[in-house]
Amino acid sequence: MILILSNKWDVTVDFVVRELRNRGAQFLRINTEDLVRDGIEVHLPEFRLVLGKTGQAIELQNQVKSIWYRRPGKAFDQLPQEQRPSSAIQQFVNDQWYSCLEALELLPGIRWINHPKHNDRMESKVRQLHLASQLGFVIPRTLISNSYTAITRFCNDEGNNIVGKSLYAPLIEEPEQDYFIFSNIVSNCDLNEQAGLQVAPTIFQQLISPKTDYRVTVVGGRVFPVRLTSKSESPLPLDWRTQGNVSYELCDLPESITTLCREYVKQNELYFGAIDLVEFDGEFYFLEINPNGEWGWLEKSAGVRITEAICDLLQNEDAAPTIR
Repeated sequence: MILILSNKWDVTVDFVVRELRNRGAQFLRINTEDLVRDGIEVHLPEFRLVLGKTGQAIELQNQVKSIWYRRPGKAFDQLPQEQRPSSAIQQFVNDQWYSCLEALELLPGIRWINHPKHNDRMESKVRQLHLASQLGFVIPRTLISNSYTAITRFCNDEGNNIVGKSLYAPLIEEPEQDYFIFSNIVSNCDLNEQAGLQVAPTIFQQLISPKTDYRVTVVGGRVFPVRLTSKSESPLPLDWRTQGNVSYELCDLPESITTLCREYVKQNELYFGAIDLVEFDGEFYFLEINPNGEWGWLEKSAGVRITEAICDLLQNEDAAPTIR
């Protein structure tokens, strides 16, 4: 059986659920925010793991062969903001659930896409860039710092224009509205608030311009490269996510870059990874990897067959190490 751990609002999961149904595969989707109602049981010393699902109790040991760990929901996600407890209590409760769900890692012989520990490890952009450079990718010149002196010096050395981006998840969740922190061009005149810079470390990088953007999705041994271009005469902005007028085209990459993408995912013990690259003057630069990235819109706009590749892996079929 295939186990999918997600949340009820994740539309991307629906693509895979539909394909698994078409294949007649045996699977169970658990939206983990529902476990508050449906329950979980871990029995010891004889290890038994039971998850609730719409009034049923389902024992998982000796049944589950693969798990798609896809953005599990949290305990209070279904409640309106005004009905949720304090942030401290929410964090405490979420920590209890996270710790309890770690019991799934005791199930033997599981193929995880991806294992939560590997997902967590590869959320570190410092680690991402370091490992990419070690493997053979070219990366932008980078400073990660909260030192006003180091940042202003780096900006001067880079010709007074650098890129600033968040070091961790670029989302600020407020009760009234969420805010996404996009990558921005930073010049010395933007660095006049020393106290603000010192609050937390930030990634600052070499500005690569003009550039061509690529989203490369790796599933097992399969590599799905997509080139991003502007539908208008204007080039894409620094962060293409800020513009809706984007065209997505399935493309070919140099074999050396395809191999690096495949090896990067494999060596970091992932089965899935969404890699962002940029090309300038014939050179490809690694920017980052999202080990749990979105891809549904690429299927619709560029015709990539990521759903099928994920289902192949979930059914324990080795994906052929070929492009597309």
